[in-house]
Amino acid sequence: MSSKFTTSVHIERPLQDVFTYVADPRNLPAWNSAVQSVSPAGDNRYVMRRQLPGGPAENEFEISALDPPRRLAIRTTSGPTAFSYLYRFEPAGRGTLMTLDAEVELPGLLARLVRRGVDVNFATLRATLERDR
Repeated sequence: MSSKFTTSVHIERPLQDVFTYVADPRNLPAWNSAVQSVSPAGDNRYVMRRQLPGGPAENEFEISALDPPRRLAIRTTSGPTAFSYLYRFEPAGRGTLMTLDAEVELPGLLARLVRRGVDVNFATLRATLERDR
């Protein structure tokens, strides 16, 4: 079952800074609580190892669209948790508004838990980037 949601975060950093940090998958473990590691697996492809409530999981994903500094899309190509994420970046005041349009292949209840997790991760991302300015 596919579920979709949209969420966003305002980060007090310039657009280019936010885009550059988020567009580098190797930064995921610093702001995504489930991600333990990300390793390159070829052109625009990566292996992501996560610790999920059900145990360890490994997904391959690819950067499926890249339009710096406005758009970044990633989607899984293998693994137990299929998802497609489109990140959009736009200037907002003295910072950046980052919006995520997500589609996850999970039943409704689990998809709501994923959304809550994304919101927590976005708060971590904001704190990380605003602290490091």
